Amino acid sequence: FVSGLLLIGQAALLASILHQLIIEHVDKHQLISQFIGLAVVIGLRALCSWGREICGYRCGEQIRLHIRQLIIQRLQNLGPAYIKGKPAGTWASLVLEQVEEMQDFFARYIPQMSIAVLVPFIILVAVFPMNWAAGLIFLGTAPLVPLFMALVGLGAADANRRNFKALQRLSGHFYDRLKGLQTIRLFNRAEAEAENLDVASQILRKRTMEVLRLAFLSSAVLEFFSAISVAIVAVYFGFAFIGELNFGNYGAPITLFTGLFVLVLAPEFYQPLRDLGTFYHAKAQAIGAAESIVEFLNLEADEMNQGSENLPSPEAITIEARDLEVLSPEGQVLAGPISFTINQQEHVALIGPSG
Repeated sequence: FVSGLLLIGQAALLASILHQLIIEHVDKHQLISQFIGLAVVIGLRALCSWGREICGYRCGEQIRLHIRQLIIQRLQNLGPAYIKGKPAGTWASLVLEQVEEMQDFFARYIPQMSIAVLVPFIILVAVFPMNWAAGLIFLGTAPLVPLFMALVGLGAADANRRNFKALQRLSGHFYDRLKGLQTIRLFNRAEAEAENLDVASQILRKRTMEVLRLAFLSSAVLEFFSAISVAIVAVYFGFAFIGELNFGNYGAPITLFTGLFVLVLAPEFYQPLRDLGTFYHAKAQAIGAAESIVEFLNLEADEMNQGSENLPSPEAITIEARDLEVLSPEGQVLAGPISFTINQQEHVALIGPSG
């Protein structure tokens, strides 16, 4: 909000300086105070932008830490038996890459949603009292930007979702093959596994290019409609200055100050909407990453029992079993029932079917 007010002040000072220099032929030395004010306003706007970036990054960092703690806590609850069911690279991708993809959504996209509403509203409030025709042009063309942004970005979330799935598969595949590199060489499977990795990497490349294609298309559409809208405003004032259009200024003649003031604000009116479209891919990436994270956090699986119990002194530990049975996940008895006692410093072998 403060940055929007400073933007209005910057445009007014710049238009006033140029109007006095060009139309009124005021000596530039008499405008030193306005030049100083313009420099101060520009500096304050830069300071506000810097503060917004820092605050957004810090908030995103705290949210990422919280999400990562939830995932790690869930992994601890599921226990090593469940973790072994998927490649380590898959878990690394979930904890690292996919959580990191949430950063831009919280740090940039969410704050930009507020800016995309506040700044155009402030500019409309400043423009309408000076020229209602320019205000109507702004008001009529503003919905085109988010409309086409939504149309172009409809498939972005699905593309990012497929990209994350491909990244998980490639990470798990590569990490497992890296751990078993010696075994692969012993069985002369190096070339075959290299081909498999190449296939997985090609799939990831295609998924990534789908995401980039949508991102570039969205940016091109936003730039096109923003440029068209600014051009309409410029054409209106051009015809107004040569006397072809005599409406919009509440019956008063259009001055250079009014034209410059509105034209300086015209790109800034669409800039927050363009930035929102630029950050829209961050939302799509976050949706793709969040679905995998939420699916994992809401997973229905047996968790390890949590508790604490003080064990006796290590010198007195004895392991005793009575009618012990070892069952498969399907409930089939693999070994037992057996009974045994293992005392300190004893070595006991349990013999049963393989597996």
